[in-house]
Amino acid sequence: MKPVYLRSPAGVITERRMGSPWDSEAYDKVIERMIRGLYFYHFSEILGDRVRCKVQWHSFITDEISEMSKEWQQHVIGNGQIVYRYVKAQEHPLYSTWLFQFYDRHWASGYTEPIDQPNNSLQLPNFVGG
Repeated sequence: MKPVYLRSPAGVITERRMGSPWDSEAYDKVIERMIRGLYFYHFSEILGDRVRCKVQWHSFITDEISEMSKEWQQHVIGNGQIVYRYVKAQEHPLYSTWLFQFYDRHWASGYTEPIDQPNNSLQLPNFVGG
């Protein structure tokens, strides 16, 4: 660990804390597994190799993302350690979008799309929060 400076969404340095290197490849795999597992849990369907899963990490969640996802299904794990929201396209059920909040400090999102039908016609949310 080493000292790092934290920045606000506007780029202003707000404080100094201890930080450690972030292995985003390893965390991406964890989030993808969570998406695939939760998809099975909620929809009783294995995604397998029919879909690709894309993952993003966020420094914060924008008001736009919060507003867009407020009508999605929401679930809480533990005492709020993990909160996640999701939506699945009714007309194309292999398209889904997921938003995760960990300990009210880290955020990730991801989506699934069929491998044989890349997103040419659907408007999936484009998360830009960090």
